[in-house]
Amino acid sequence: MRVLLVYPQFPKSFWSFEKALALVERKALLPPLGLITVAAILPQTWEYKLVDRNVRSVTEEEWEWADLVMFSAMIVQQDDLQTQIQAAKQRGKKVALGGPYPTAVPETVKSMGADYLILDEGEITLPMFVEALERGETEGVFRADEKPDVTQTPIPRFDLLEKDAYDNMSVQFSRGCPFQCEFCDIIVLYGRKPRTKTPEQLLAELDRLYELGWRRSVFLVDDNFIGNKRNVKRLLPALRDWMRDRGHPFFLNTEASVDLAQDQELMDMMLEANFNAVFLGIETPDEDSLKVTKKFQNTRDPLSESVEKIARSGLRVTAGFIIGFDGEKAGAGDRIIRFVEKTAIPMAMFSMLQALPNTALWNRLKQEGRLLDERGNGNQTTLMNFVPTRPVEDIAREYIQAFWELYKPERYLDRTYRHYMTLAQPKHKSPLRQPNWTSIRALLLVLWRQGVLRKTRWKFWIYLFNIMRHKPRLWQHYLSICALYEHFGEYRELVREQIEAQLEEFLKLKAESEETTTEAETDEQNKALVQ
Repeated sequence: MRVLLVYPQFPKSFWSFEKALALVERKALLPPLGLITVAAILPQTWEYKLVDRNVRSVTEEEWEWADLVMFSAMIVQQDDLQTQIQAAKQRGKKVALGGPYPTAVPETVKSMGADYLILDEGEITLPMFVEALERGETEGVFRADEKPDVTQTPIPRFDLLEKDAYDNMSVQFSRGCPFQCEFCDIIVLYGRKPRTKTPEQLLAELDRLYELGWRRSVFLVDDNFIGNKRNVKRLLPALRDWMRDRGHPFFLNTEASVDLAQDQELMDMMLEANFNAVFLGIETPDEDSLKVTKKFQNTRDPLSESVEKIARSGLRVTAGFIIGFDGEKAGAGDRIIRFVEKTAIPMAMFSMLQALPNTALWNRLKQEGRLLDERGNGNQTTLMNFVPTRPVEDIAREYIQAFWELYKPERYLDRTYRHYMTLAQPKHKSPLRQPNWTSIRALLLVLWRQGVLRKTRWKFWIYLFNIMRHKPRLWQHYLSICALYEHFGEYRELVREQIEAQLEEFLKLKAESEETTTEAETDEQNKALVQ
């Protein structure tokens, strides 16, 4: 069996970083970990090729080669997923489809034309699919009634990747999250009981990356790395020793809940294992909104103090923010700006709330008759898919303004500098590597654009000098975050343009609806008068 694994293209988003990645001649931030794990679970007697559409297009030779085409997708990839399925079917190929998006809305994706839907987690449903193929079945839907034991998950097929195209590699230690945030689909897909691999499993995956020559950052894609703190604390000493024995070949980063700040021992252990950054889901500084959305873990300690404590420990903080929660008061965008500025978080991922399929929020809004689009989206350039408790035009304008303000060149540079001056320096020196032309060219471009062309050039040089003087182990990382402005400066334009266009259309339809309603009411009144 010859299997072509295809990963659909993402639209431009907060995380796409096209312009910044182009500086170092890379195509995508992260590889499709799900698909290379699928390739490891399926029979190893089969042949596999992988095409990440975020890196390049599928060639005609690859379409011709394949006996079966398999796709995995997130909800934001739905448009390109549909296009690629059609391309496969036009060439007479059997198509199998799985991943988070199909699992969340199997009824929606059935119409896309896939022959097989392999839903839920592949450790259980992929063997079911293989058995169906052996029986000669030409279609089917495969679902699981339980969560798999991830200690049995094999090492992903990293060898299938075009590794030079990626800025980071990715691995996974755990699935699931213990919290109950109303808007989150992670607990729907993977449950509230975090399941972890063994330390030996994760180290074996890192060994494989090391053998393949990888020497850059590795992202642990766990949706909450510290969801099972006991098992994380079993992993970290082994990870620390692995890093030390190999000269700390990777920097690690991950996602965690903000209660990480309550456990100094855990933060220290992460730093010893060469973690240098963490993404926090802060969502909003408004405590009432946090309670409405059941994100109670963010209400236990002052959020700003938690962020500052994590940064002082040595972990660079990136954070997610959302506007549009039920009961939210006017000025939410300004409050998010003030919070981000106060805590000096360089990269604040900001979006309007979306009700994702089958989440507690989605179910509640559907029951209340407030759901407008049952699919959701998840990108930062889309209006809300439900009727909020305050005017959507107010939320959208606050969102546009806040995104614009957060990514003004001077604000971004100031926050990045203040954040890095707060950060504790890494406990380990990075191994010296021979510089190549790509890295030298990227450095020169950043220095030229930010140190010569921009109006912030004088601040840029002063800040860089101070970082090199006071935080000498951080200057390269500091410059890499500065370089990301190449993306954010353009992306804020895209956010404003697309949200304003959607808002204009929304207001036009709203006015037409109100006019029609008024005319109908007038007709009814006239009829009543005649009678």
